[in-house]
Amino acid sequence: MTHEERAKLIKRIFLVVLAAAIVTGVYFYPKPVEKKPAAVAKEDGRLKIIHHHLPKDPASEQLADIFNKIQTKYDKYVLVTRNDIQKHPEIAKAQGVTKAPHVVIFSGTKKVYEFQGLGTQVQIEQKVEEILRGLKRIDKDWRPPVPGMKPVGK
Repeated sequence: MTHEERAKLIKRIFLVVLAAAIVTGVYFYPKPVEKKPAAVAKEDGRLKIIHHHLPKDPASEQLADIFNKIQTKYDKYVLVTRNDIQKHPEIAKAQGVTKAPHVVIFSGTKKVYEFQGLGTQVQIEQKVEEILRGLKRIDKDWRPPVPGMKPVGK
């Protein structure tokens, strides 16, 4: 076998191995999964409060008024939705609701708090503020307070 024949053989083997590597890469490359729009919840960074209520129930209606006030006060940070447990029992069942009124608070997809029954506006606002304080981001210039030192420029 001459040098030219050996070079052609090495070239053919190299091309076959390269083609096999490309085909294998295409086969094992993860394919994008198409998400259905109805199943994907829009993440806008707000705290989500789901109020499971029963229409014409006095406690549910009173809690709905409280959440209307909270929605207007914390509009940029809180999204309140009402779920009628008579019209949508499957949603209530999925979240473990046994009796109305029932409130579930989510941060992203994580359930952070839930309660059943009626609470006062002050109690609910305090809980919402507590959760929002826990979710606030700390900026890059934050420093822990040092005893005896005063902040500069403030």
